[in-house]
Order: sequence, then structure tokens, then C-alpha cells
Amino acid sequence: MIPCIRPRRPLWPAAVLVVLLLASGPVAARPLRFTTIDTPPWAWIDPANGRATGLFPALVADLGRRLGSPVSITLAPFARVPHDLQQGRADCTILVWNPAWSAFLLRGERVVSHHFGVIARKGVPLRGTGDLRGLRISVLRGLDLGRPLSGDPAIRVRHDTDYRTGLEMMRLGRLDAVAGALPTLRYLARQAGMEALLGETLPLATVPLPLQCAKTSPAIGRMPALNAAIAAMRRDGTIDRLSRDYGYE
Repeated sequence: MIPCIRPRRPLWPAAVLVVLLLASGPVAARPLRFTTIDTPPWAWIDPANGRATGLFPALVADLGRRLGSPVSITLAPFARVPHDLQQGRADCTILVWNPAWSAFLLRGERVVSHHFGVIARKGVPLRGTGDLRGLRISVLRGLDLGRPLSGDPAIRVRHDTDYRTGLEMMRLGRLDAVAGALPTLRYLARQAGMEALLGETLPLATVPLPLQCAKTSPAIGRMPALNAAIAAMRRDGTIDRLSRDYGYE
């Protein structure tokens, strides 16, 4: 787990800055600044000790060790991540790729792949994509899951800041389903004691989460080294081991 330093004036209420002092030499070079979503078990701050934990911090910590580089991590809502990269507040992320981001991001090595889909409230039929029509479904703001969730006016999509909001609205009966990363949704429901709320699941796709770095970042020249380190982590089993540690199969 990673010690957390909270900025006096955060750029976003949910954003948290953590710094890993991973360099092996006297004075470290400029840290590689990573950002990602604040969502367990991918990444979150443990309220018991104020330390960052999750699969993403573990992956980034290993990358920093392999490169001999200090690394900083910012956690933020999904929609904030590409904005911070575009504005130069971060260098890289590991996240679902959105083709619209190619104007300001370079796509690198695949790190992991996650199963995405829709989970309905118990009692709501969800056996095929046709059952999505007429449902009220929560989707993360900024997350494009494509068809059938996009472009069908019969599917009532509500864009929320985080998965917890969607689950809570489903518990209150204001939504029929939530869409997103299935392992994350199940983890959060279990954490909140809402497992009994979940009904049928409709898998939509297995989505890669690649390294992505801002084209204007001063660290863009280090992207080949990052790609090589990620490939090595996959070959030696590090990524699979860490994924299992945090409940991703």
C-alpha cells in the first residue's frame, strides 16, 4: 500500500495525490505522474490508514521499480482522468481506451483486460440486449461502452460520477441496472452489503486497459521503456499474480 499526501487545494474533491519514492540513486528524476479512477478494487485510499491500495497502485509501483523511477499517482473520477492528461496535470494512465482521446493520447501496451457488462436489479429480466430497452441504466460519465447502450433512445442511460452512485440509485429503486466493469461492480456491491440486490448479468465485452500517455507530456520519451516493462511483467507473471491478489480473474 502507498502513503498518501493530500494537496491543500485539490483540483477535484475526490482526487488524491500519492507519491512513491522508488528511485534507487541520490536525487530522483522528475516523477512519472500517473492518474486513474478512484474505484476499488482498481484503486482507492484505505480510510483506516490513508494509504493508496488496489491493483493500479501495485502495478505502477512495480513499473517504477523496474524503471528505477519515482512515480506519483492521482486518483479521480473517470471523466476527470482524460481532462487531467490533456491539461498536463498527469503523464500517463492505465484505463479503458476511448478513440476520441487519440487526439492527445498515445496508446501503448495492454496491461490487463476486464469484463464489462450490465447488472440488473434482482427481479429485472436481463437475458439479452433486447431486455435493455426501457430500462434505466447507470453508466460512468465519460465511459463509452458503445452499442447497444449508446444510440438507442429506448434505453434510458443516466451518467453518474462513480459506480457507488449507480448502485445506490438501484437500491432505492430509481434505476434498473448498472453498467461497467463487472468485477468492480460486484466488489463494490459486496463491500456495501448490496450483494442481494444484484440480479441477472449481461456480459457485453472483454475490454483491454492499455497504457496511455499524453502526447505533450515531458515523459513521452519514456513510453517505450514503460511498454517494455509492462511486456516483461506479463511474461514473468507479475500482472496475473497482482490481478489475482486484488480479485481480478
